[in-house]
Amino acid sequence: MKKILPALTLALLLTACAGQEAPATSPADVLAVTSPTKEMEPSTEPPIPDWMAEQPVPDFLTPEQQDLFLRAFSAANFLMGCNTSAVDDYPLADGSQPDKSNYETVTLDSSQTYLLSVGRFARWDDFEAMLDGLFTPAYKETLLAGEISDGASVPLFTSTEDGRLCYLDVSRGSDMEYDMADAPDVYELVSQSDSAVEFTLIGHYADLTVEADENGTRPIYTEAYPIRMERTGDGWRVAEFHLPY
Repeated sequence: MKKILPALTLALLLTACAGQEAPATSPADVLAVTSPTKEMEPSTEPPIPDWMAEQPVPDFLTPEQQDLFLRAFSAANFLMGCNTSAVDDYPLADGSQPDKSNYETVTLDSSQTYLLSVGRFARWDDFEAMLDGLFTPAYKETLLAGEISDGASVPLFTSTEDGRLCYLDVSRGSDMEYDMADAPDVYELVSQSDSAVEFTLIGHYADLTVEADENGTRPIYTEAYPIRMERTGDGWRVAEFHLPY
């Protein structure tokens, strides 16, 4: 699976997103429409998007673990700062698409300006329930810890006082070497037991320091990323994850 993300820079990570028009609907209306509470099961969230259709899964995982892997991969795309606004790309509980044409903003104690989510996980409780269905408690806290700015931690995702999900609108851009390699990820099993499974995701990258040959191809190199799943009292959860791009 190859995917080009918006070519924004890491400098956007702590840039405030201001001057955006407020939506016509009130916050209460947005939450009433988008909240999937009482209809969602953590093991089915988030939905697996169409762009992941070609993402290979490790064949040594059980079907339950394969499903968890794909959903964690989907969530990591916005949690790890690739494109935070992707959290609002999922369909709403009624199957319709969120209206992303206008956003409200809120400035929190960190002095950062956040977008108020209008999507499937517009309520913090629903967002957190989705994370609880994917990750171990300790790893969830790591993912939500945020980035360091001037010695302070600035979370990418957080909650307003009235329980709404909000996030910094940032993207770190695409890894062109990964995309240009046009080779699927592969996996190597490290260890597997009834309580844990560890494996390595191997991503492929085109060496852009070398001129392409007459066929437009370049040498390929690989990078390895550790992934760990653990069995908890609530089922399998991801305890470490990395994206190849």
